[in-house]
Amino acid sequence: MKTPEVLVLNNIGGGRGRVLVERLPLANETVMMKGMEPPVEDIAKGGNVAVALARLGVLVAIIGKIGNDEPGDRDWNWMYEAGVNLSVLLRSDEVQTGQGQGILADNGDVMNITGLSSSRALTYEEVTAALDQYKDAKYFLTGFEVRPELVLPSTQYAKKLGMITMLNPSPYPSQGLEAVPYVDFLFVNEVEAMQLLDLPVNRELDARKVCQKLLDRYLCRCVVLTIGDKGSAYLTSGRDYRQFAPYIVASVDSAGAGDGYMAAVTARLSQGDTLAQACDFATGFAAYSVTKKGCLPGYTTPEQLTEFLKSAQRRT
Repeated sequence: MKTPEVLVLNNIGGGRGRVLVERLPLANETVMMKGMEPPVEDIAKGGNVAVALARLGVLVAIIGKIGNDEPGDRDWNWMYEAGVNLSVLLRSDEVQTGQGQGILADNGDVMNITGLSSSRALTYEEVTAALDQYKDAKYFLTGFEVRPELVLPSTQYAKKLGMITMLNPSPYPSQGLEAVPYVDFLFVNEVEAMQLLDLPVNRELDARKVCQKLLDRYLCRCVVLTIGDKGSAYLTSGRDYRQFAPYIVASVDSAGAGDGYMAAVTARLSQGDTLAQACDFATGFAAYSVTKKGCLPGYTTPEQLTEFLKSAQRRT
């Protein structure tokens, strides 16, 4: 078996049927439900990223632990069919595969409540054993759907092995986050960015200033910021800044778009692109993803994406 280029450590689970509403509710507001949607093709952040990477032609393995149950079988099969290396994905009778709940609005906006991750049963020793098995992997992608007290030491260990480390600190931990100088790329959306800076959410944010504040506070090497239909941006510790205009698409479901963006950036970096080229590609990849219901149907191949972008326009 070939050595994976990318290792993923994050939650593996699945979505239950989602609640359909005209628009997302505000805090403490009551809105009318329009109906229920059957379970969607969603494997939580870890599974989603792994499938997106595999469809983009990357050798990827996922680290985690799922149950010997029906949701576990389903998630395993989805990843296997996509070509994800499952050799370090553990299965156990002692855990249940995590499930979640979502709310989907008419304009494609979503609210996601992630189920208790079966990966909470993972130990540091199990993660480091997987990292040692594939110590020649180049990239390590992770996030906080697995408990931060496991993710952060695991990220430090991956960094010591020479891997390029990528972190999506979502969901934002209740205990906050200390500086993470061992993280090369911090991937955040505008909500996560404001949480990390203890500021109210503001869609009219100054992307460069936000990235700079995150760099100063968390000491990572690069911040990659996604801003929904306003595009994305990055800023490196070397002061290289770029902003990317979004594509104009009819969004039907934004769930998993950020996971797809992170996967697409990593895929293109692993294939030799510059960071600017990788983020530009990821902008198109995420735009395609929101035109499809469910997460996995939105993760396309490079050939399909090229065809899609032929007629897509960008906001100026």
